[in-house]
Amino acid sequence: MRFLLPFLMIVVMAGSFIIGMFYLIARVLGQLNLDPESQAWKNTVQNLRTRLQAQTTGALVPWDSEMLSLLSLNRKMTLKPGFFNSSTSEGVFSTIYQEPVLAFAARKKGDTGVLIARTSDREFTFRTRGKETEIWVGGQPFAVFADGALIAAGRGSRLLAQLDTDSQEAQFPVLLGNTTAAAIANPANAATAGPNPRALTLLREVSESEENTLLVLAILQMVKY
Repeated sequence: MRFLLPFLMIVVMAGSFIIGMFYLIARVLGQLNLDPESQAWKNTVQNLRTRLQAQTTGALVPWDSEMLSLLSLNRKMTLKPGFFNSSTSEGVFSTIYQEPVLAFAARKKGDTGVLIARTSDREFTFRTRGKETEIWVGGQPFAVFADGALIAAGRGSRLLAQLDTDSQEAQFPVLLGNTTAAAIANPANAATAGPNPRALTLLREVSESEENTLLVLAILQMVKY
């Protein structure tokens, strides 16, 4: 019996070491999945695209110039993170008329994540690390979002938009150029905002590029909740 306790302690220590190594490896692999130059990143993006295609083919209503102002916070979750699926989620946002218009698939590990969102005519890819998010539109570099500022991709680093996310407000104002062009609804207040809360309110007409800017910012806020 006197040898049993030391033996059990050795077994417990070895088990703890093995579990710790598996956890470390999982964390490292999770980070590698988000390296855009790696095959793992390409596989992750393709997997999410395939999942999106399966649920959106012929299902989304055509996107037109009115859809941005009709987009709502209402969403149907087709896959929620759970015990056997701790990192992947999928869902579809509808218009205020209950029309499916924006689908997304996301994978998150710790403070890093990949999100792909799609309307009937365009695709958005988001890569988040900590407080910084890189965005591609149609597979092309579009912008980087950090600390409320959306900066255009490329050498110019032009400010595309500024988003003021005061959690106490019902809407977040969006500055495009020198004017407040829109307000994005605070998703945290969606439960008390009525049956069909608009995701975004336009305060002036916007160009196609500005529409992409506003849609990018809206998606970032909508999928967080």
